[in-house]
Amino acid sequence: MTLRLTLVMALTSAAHVLAASPGEKLARDLDTSGSANIHVIVQYNVAPGHEQHARVAAHGGKLERELSLIQGAVYSIPADRLTALAEDSEVVRIAPDHVVSGLGSTAAVPYNGAPCDYGWMTVGADTASNAYHATGSGVGVAVIDSGIDNLTDLQNASGGTRIVYAESFIPGDFTTGDAYGHGSHVAGIIGGTGANSTGSQYTYTVRGIAPAVNFINLRVLDANGQSNDSTVIAAIGRAILLKNWYNIGVINLSLGRPVTESCSRDLLCQAVQMAWQAGIVVVVAAGNDGRDNSAGTNGYGTITAPGNNPYVITVGAMNTRGTLSESDDRIASYSSKGPTLLDHYAKPDLVAPGNLIFSVRDPGSTLDTTYPANQVPVSVYAKGNHNGNAAVYFNLSGTSMAAPMVSGAAALMLQLDGAISPDEVKARLMKTATKFPQTTWTITDPTTGNEYVDESDIFTVGAGYLSIPDALLSQDVLTSSAISPTAAPNGSGNITLSFNSVGAGSVVWGTSVVWGTSVVWGTSVVWGTAAVSSTSVVWGTGTVWSSSVVWGTSMLANTSSPDKSTIVANGDPW
Repeated sequence: MTLRLTLVMALTSAAHVLAASPGEKLARDLDTSGSANIHVIVQYNVAPGHEQHARVAAHGGKLERELSLIQGAVYSIPADRLTALAEDSEVVRIAPDHVVSGLGSTAAVPYNGAPCDYGWMTVGADTASNAYHATGSGVGVAVIDSGIDNLTDLQNASGGTRIVYAESFIPGDFTTGDAYGHGSHVAGIIGGTGANSTGSQYTYTVRGIAPAVNFINLRVLDANGQSNDSTVIAAIGRAILLKNWYNIGVINLSLGRPVTESCSRDLLCQAVQMAWQAGIVVVVAAGNDGRDNSAGTNGYGTITAPGNNPYVITVGAMNTRGTLSESDDRIASYSSKGPTLLDHYAKPDLVAPGNLIFSVRDPGSTLDTTYPANQVPVSVYAKGNHNGNAAVYFNLSGTSMAAPMVSGAAALMLQLDGAISPDEVKARLMKTATKFPQTTWTITDPTTGNEYVDESDIFTVGAGYLSIPDALLSQDVLTSSAISPTAAPNGSGNITLSFNSVGAGSVVWGTSVVWGTSVVWGTSVVWGTAAVSSTSVVWGTGTVWSSSVVWGTSMLANTSSPDKSTIVANGDPW
């Protein structure tokens, strides 16, 4: 099926107003049956205190944690008492404390002299350092993840730590080190110095995007890479409070969970939006469910929360195929695709290298001990025989690895111009992203033999491929919002983008030549020959556009694709 894109400027706001009836206060996936205690987040229309906690206690509930950011609290309470609690006039929302996971998959592929990832050079971080002296110096990046260890590549030139603040939000676990191995890897992509691979004896420096940033280590993922909404919300609240103390300009969230309801009602989505509106650029991994065809969508509609929030920068993963050139790069087959479920926002916003990415190894962490084949042999990036040397770098794949590429880029932009807003950062990154021609990519999983086909449409690659030098050169300014537009089929085989759909007022896309949609998303991807009547743009497969799952008000069943385990085991081949 051939589809063409048109756009309209929505004249009315679709901002959601929470319903007042008790039944509508309960999240759609909340199980209110049975007398067993469950953990829920309760949001109030006032800041909760002793009086509110006492009323929950009268229903058999127990306070577990206060969440001041969203005027809420976490309680353990019998499930069958939630309907009665919803009768409380001060209660706005009751939702499950959903499980959240890190979005990096492992790639247990032995190297045997295979090429390097070239991720940081592919997107131009070397040019940023050499030509523009952009290193992220003075900018704080909050890494909300599994913790960060003070590894050599994460230190400054004098051997001092760049972790300027550390706190654990995991109940009962106050350690801030990285027991899982994911957070340190993410931090290395954002700001690793490459100290352990720099010098005449090395053929490749394993470096991050912004090697002089400061890290704010907010630990939320446990030793198995798991967390929940309330823990992440608490960490986001702390980042906002610490913003001015540590010049926090960026939050990186390489984690997520399935979408369960509209973003406007989702408490995790509300939290990231508050951080954005507080002046912090929020970068979120898109998810690793692009291979999921369990609902017949070919992976469309699989963006995870909170990447489904229209304000934040949602990042998909590219496969560099082990070369420095962009010309052979392609989307990772597992990278989640839009539009977002229920709200139908056009996501991801852009893509960055995320497949088989080298970064710091955290010895003894869960990932390190479970997947020793992911340890990058020194001989891969050094001259001579180094087989006896201990590996200091580790290889991971996933949109978890793509998001920190963009977080690092945002830190570079803020170093050069600390006055730009999160919306300007997002808009400049999207406008300057390298545009894709109309392309179809095919990969075959080497373990299962299954074949996956992806196309360079707006719901797969967004506005294009991260280009750091072009983003740094951009001087475009805006006074309006850069929220992601909504998309919908119009009944005649076309897709319509709508703006001003979430009550954000004036929206930058489509308002001028500078920010016109054909400039941001590219003439060949979105518009074909820039004419709405062009027939050269093919948008995915016909099953996607007729799918009531993607465009309806229902949720995906959240079932994994048959070979999901091999995604975790192997990533995409080079």
